Amino acid sequence: YKRVYLMAPNYQAGKDALSGFKGQYKGKPLDEIYTTVNQPDYSAEIAQLQAAKPDAVYVFYPGGMGVNFVKQYQQAGLLGKVPLLSASTVDGTTLPALKDIAVGVITGSPYSPDLDNPQNKKFVEDFRKKYNRVPSLYAAQSYDAAMLLNSALLKTGGKIDREPLRAALKQADFRSVAGPFRFNNNQFPIRNFYRVDVGRDSSGQAAFVTRATVLKDHPDPHASQCPMK
Repeated sequence: YKRVYLMAPNYQAGKDALSGFKGQYKGKPLDEIYTTVNQPDYSAEIAQLQAAKPDAVYVFYPGGMGVNFVKQYQQAGLLGKVPLLSASTVDGTTLPALKDIAVGVITGSPYSPDLDNPQNKKFVEDFRKKYNRVPSLYAAQSYDAAMLLNSALLKTGGKIDREPLRAALKQADFRSVAGPFRFNNNQFPIRNFYRVDVGRDSSGQAAFVTRATVLKDHPDPHASQCPMK
């Protein structure tokens, strides 16, 4: 896409999300718009982006903001015409509210419920049984955190002395539901990022479909600036 229009709420996470996009995008965004946090109505901004005639729109609108934005984007007749790229906008927390409306949205994420590995299949199956929905990235990260802590405690024999526990945690000797995982020198994860589309499952319900591993074993951009070893 050569003409990408960017939108996010005007707070630090929104600015970071658009900064992350620009760090990987090989071009200059058509425009960069910041909206009020928890804004319920995006009709003016959607009219503005329509007038700009972008090739695609990239947004970061987590939670209820994402539900409102995607519904209004679809109501404006843009979904299916102008590709909607997103992060943390349509996920396991918002898909139950959006359902079929979200079909066609393209997301980027370090996790998807349909990732094909044994630990994720079991996690999703157990999560569905208990909550009757697919897990979100936040649920997956929480599960991984528990598995990481368990792996460290197994190495220390259940002891929680600071230095041995810290060393055991850094080894990250566990199987992540999101695929390969290890810590970088600055103790941020090195992991994959996936293109995940909202499509349909075998029963015709709106569901997440992993299309590709976009970034493999990807470190955060600041690791080289960190003096930690």
